[in-house]
Amino acid sequence: MQMQSGLHGKLEELGLDEILQIVGVSRRTGILTLKSRGREAVLQFRDGLLVRVTSTGFQQSLGELLIRNGAATPEMVQQALAIQQQEQFRERIGTILHHRFNVDLQVIEQTVREQISNVLMTLFAWTEGSFDCAPRDVETVDAAYLDPVQLILELGDSAPDQLVAEGVRLQHDLGADEGYEQIEEIVELPPLVPKQATLPPLVIVDDDSAMLEAVAETFGQWFDVSPFSRSEEALVKIDALFRSNSNPVVLVDLIMPKMDGTGVLGGLELIQLLHRNFNGLSIFAISDFHHADAVQELSGLGYPCMNKPRRGDTKGDQFGSFVQSLKTVLHLNH
Repeated sequence: MQMQSGLHGKLEELGLDEILQIVGVSRRTGILTLKSRGREAVLQFRDGLLVRVTSTGFQQSLGELLIRNGAATPEMVQQALAIQQQEQFRERIGTILHHRFNVDLQVIEQTVREQISNVLMTLFAWTEGSFDCAPRDVETVDAAYLDPVQLILELGDSAPDQLVAEGVRLQHDLGADEGYEQIEEIVELPPLVPKQATLPPLVIVDDDSAMLEAVAETFGQWFDVSPFSRSEEALVKIDALFRSNSNPVVLVDLIMPKMDGTGVLGGLELIQLLHRNFNGLSIFAISDFHHADAVQELSGLGYPCMNKPRRGDTKGDQFGSFVQSLKTVLHLNH
């Protein structure tokens, strides 16, 4: 599927690992553009899989890798490049090498994956700048692709630290993007806080910070609560829980900005995304006011919706009634 809406922001606020998980989990097809310190990288996705990546900060051609791996000779690559130019770049270099010079297709696909991985890893060192996603048709090179979500999962819980460190190391080893600070100055991770493993997970998504904090505090005695004010961050957390077989209960504010910053039904957008990609989640919607069309859509998906107290009311009778209603739908009888 194509990206239904754009996704853009600052890398300081949403890291590349989180962006890749959002694109991968939602199985989007389109173009992700990164800009940092005068450099630009373009990542192409099909169904959430990374099929091509280029970066002005790190030039590593497929032909160079094939020569280094012994799969092609310099003469073959030069001739293929000449053909590609003569034919106005209608075919990719890998396709020309396979069809006209009999270079093994599996070797080309594996080398493309290596190329994607090398360039991608250097991009994790881009910790400042901007990103922008846009829907667009993307061509693939047969089976040459990389699953970035699987790569991140393989690195474990300390993925952000390892990814940035590996990106800086590759930049140094491969001669790309000189002049970076030491890794100790780049990576500042918050201390790990142990979670209560005996409590079931509850993910709350609400852009009303006062309500988010109040609900999280109230239900912290029954759940391991993860509160988020942004859909993107919640999606990453839900994906991680789902992959670890810890299906969370999800409570989503219906009226909030969409992931691209537009519109008011961002909660509905998130619920639709969760519905398509995660089977068996317990999802409940809350809303600042009754939105008939949205409620009808939720009803068709099988999810209930209840009204919240007015904004800022986190201690009065309305909030108490709201909490009691939530306890009822969450099957909390104490």
